[in-house]
Amino acid sequence: MRFIVLTDTHFVPRGRMLYGLDPAQRLSAAVETINREHPDIDFAIVTGDLAHNGEAAAYEYLRSVLAKLRAPVLLMLGNHDRRSAFRATFPEIAAGEGGFFQCVREFEDGTIIALDTLDEGNGTHAGRLCASRLAFLERALADASPEKAVLLFQHHPPFHTGLPHMDTIKLDRAEEEWEIIRRTRLPDFLFVGHVHRPVNGVWRGVPFQVQRALNHQVAFDLMTETFIPGSLEPPDYSLVSVNKRNIVVLQRSFLYDGPSFSLDDDSAVSAQAPEELRSRF
Repeated sequence: MRFIVLTDTHFVPRGRMLYGLDPAQRLSAAVETINREHPDIDFAIVTGDLAHNGEAAAYEYLRSVLAKLRAPVLLMLGNHDRRSAFRATFPEIAAGEGGFFQCVREFEDGTIIALDTLDEGNGTHAGRLCASRLAFLERALADASPEKAVLLFQHHPPFHTGLPHMDTIKLDRAEEEWEIIRRTRLPDFLFVGHVHRPVNGVWRGVPFQVQRALNHQVAFDLMTETFIPGSLEPPDYSLVSVNKRNIVVLQRSFLYDGPSFSLDDDSAVSAQAPEELRSRF
């Protein structure tokens, strides 16, 4: 099984910019690269915050760009999304019990469990898993084949990252999720978004990756608590390969436009790179 992970596309209506950037331009570049370099993937998944303000026009614009992707797409919701506008624009994506957009997908080498952590109307960007969603997770983990890798996806991380403000809006009451996992089954891997920084580690025995965002990033700032410090660092996507219980995650910086050269030739950079890039070395 091979698939692509993207997150936090933060689409706005056509013609608008967000923090001086065009989310559609960035996603279009990702789609072009994925179509060209990964024609054999099983699917792509976008782990929430599809639209910045949950507007119908933003979802319609997102749909038009995603239509160019040749692989099937799984869409998840994050704290910036709104279920009613999403449902109107993507009517073919059925909501489950309680109106939550979450699903289980079976593949030969893995089981995908995608959770809806959006908590609309709570006055904060933190996530939540209510009793209905926790029951869904418990059933999904209990029913998963022990012969396959179980890959869990959710927008909000259930752990602290060390980024002060983002840690105040992670998954609320994460102990409830952990209790379900503890008594049922540990996922083989956990993929999350929301943080807008690449973070990797292990949460209570579960390896995890926080995918870098598509549009804007959260700055590497371990001190600021009064606001979310932003940055315009370039995005990437991840290519994930699953072979039974073996999982490999490769990150691709698809907007990099610098040189590619042989590392066997230590003069290659000075010979091929532009002056401003050579000066960095």
